[in-house]
Amino acid sequence: MCTGSCDYAAPLCAEITFRKMKKFLLFLGTALCVTLSANEASAQIKVGEGQVSVALESNSIYYLEDKQLVELNSDNAVKRDIGSHDYLKVDYNLNKFSAGVQLDGFLPAINGYDIAKYQQRDTYNTYFLSVYAQYEADNWGVRVGDIYDQFGNGLIFRSYEERALGFNNSLFGARASYNLNNMVNVKVLAGKPRLYDSRSETLVWGGDLSLSVSDMIGWYNGIIGIEGSYVGRKLNDFEAMTHPMHGGTLEDEILNMVSGRANFEYAGFTLRGEYAKKLNKDFSSIDRNPSDGNVINIDMGYNYKRFSISGTFRRQENMVAPIDIRLGEFSFEALGGGNVINYIPLLTRQHTYMLAGLNPYRGCTVFTGGEIGGQVDVYYSLRNPKARGKYWNFHANFSMFNTLDHGWMYDSNRIIEGRNAWLDINFDVDRQWSKKLKTTFLYSFQKWDESLNHSDALEDGAHYCASHIFVGDVTYKFNKKHSMRVELQYLSSDDYEGDWVAGLIEYNLAPKFSFYVSDMWNFEETDLNYSASTEKHYLMHYYQVGATYTHSSYRVQLAYGRNRAGYVCSGGACRYQPAYTGFNLAFTMSF
Repeated sequence: MCTGSCDYAAPLCAEITFRKMKKFLLFLGTALCVTLSANEASAQIKVGEGQVSVALESNSIYYLEDKQLVELNSDNAVKRDIGSHDYLKVDYNLNKFSAGVQLDGFLPAINGYDIAKYQQRDTYNTYFLSVYAQYEADNWGVRVGDIYDQFGNGLIFRSYEERALGFNNSLFGARASYNLNNMVNVKVLAGKPRLYDSRSETLVWGGDLSLSVSDMIGWYNGIIGIEGSYVGRKLNDFEAMTHPMHGGTLEDEILNMVSGRANFEYAGFTLRGEYAKKLNKDFSSIDRNPSDGNVINIDMGYNYKRFSISGTFRRQENMVAPIDIRLGEFSFEALGGGNVINYIPLLTRQHTYMLAGLNPYRGCTVFTGGEIGGQVDVYYSLRNPKARGKYWNFHANFSMFNTLDHGWMYDSNRIIEGRNAWLDINFDVDRQWSKKLKTTFLYSFQKWDESLNHSDALEDGAHYCASHIFVGDVTYKFNKKHSMRVELQYLSSDDYEGDWVAGLIEYNLAPKFSFYVSDMWNFEETDLNYSASTEKHYLMHYYQVGATYTHSSYRVQLAYGRNRAGYVCSGGACRYQPAYTGFNLAFTMSF
């Protein structure tokens, strides 16, 4: 990589730059050729009496040197030219039988994904192959190979794939299920979970039982259900393990976890509750000694005509269950969010607007071991039956989480009292003025304890940051094919990164083309945009420009821009994304 001036080495710099660009253009051309060729294929492929389906997805980044980003984020500077995650999935279906194979390619892994940190995979490519075969009869089923499943809310077991985060902890083994007249559902499974690009030697097994009490007693006006689950985890070649951070010892080779659930629904009212517990001590975070774990989760809701309200409450303590703990020279911390057999989702609003999602809540479990809190959503729709093209939608959300009392990571005898970790009060209003014009307004007040993200700052007490976020969103349809959407956003804060302004213009040519340009600008000088090495403040523009083409069963998206360092969240889980400037190419196809 060339740095500094190229006045005396222009040919060399040009050659290196050309090689990088040629690799990227070759990749882009290949992707487009494959995609366009696939469009010529039949929508269905018959093999005997069965049918074959094929899906291809690719997400790639070509990194460019950005001197300002390097100077501002020297520790997080991207040191590779390209990262690419590619997925090829082939499935075969014949009546009640199905089988499939999926090939994952990390060529190499995109910077910021856990798999990029695991074994420091910065310079070489890696692949992973998953397979399955299953038979689903009317009331029973069997599956062997890679299994995706969850028990209840996933508090003790969830195997899933989340490509946006690079998570995949599929269980390679066997699963059997049985259903008795929709009154009794039972399933058992066992296998070895995937850990990034390899099979873990950890063994996981478990069972789940669901009883439909309402069906048993012949009550069909609502739902009454009782459920329970058990999961066991055995570490391979177990020896008494010492915590890589501060020496606590894990004595048990087998972790046992149980959960109980109850569901009730009637006349628009919903109540669901789950309690889960670790029956013996286990490591759950990078700073905790082995300890018991438990979680209680309660969901309630009510809807009547155009009004609905829902709420979720959760108390969680030391409930993260890792797949593995020892990875040679790598610490427990380096294992990342994909190293789990269960799922503790974030129970806060996942904002989609740029500034509202600038600093999302990531949970209090890393350094404190647990949290207590929840969120409430209220919806109301105001409509005129005589004017169906005009309406109001109102939505308000409140979420708050506190830490639990916990021991100081360097002194287990010292107790730090729990405190507020996150607060978000927000509301948004949608107004459909006509068939052509729609507006949205969002306001969010966010407050969080920044010290909870830094272990060495916990001792000094809370360090609260707060921001006020305002969003205006306007969509106008010129005709059936042409539409434009404009966003204007402003974030006001006296703390952390100071004030921001953001905007987006999106133009759509339905059904095939979409174009957009956006920018986020941090225009206030703070400690976080100051570089000690250069003694300068960097008031950064995080610009983006992109286009999307969709046709039949494929979609291609190409974007260029500068991306801020921060957390990317999807499905209630998050990963850290270092800052970078570059091209993003994504395409999907299926036939």
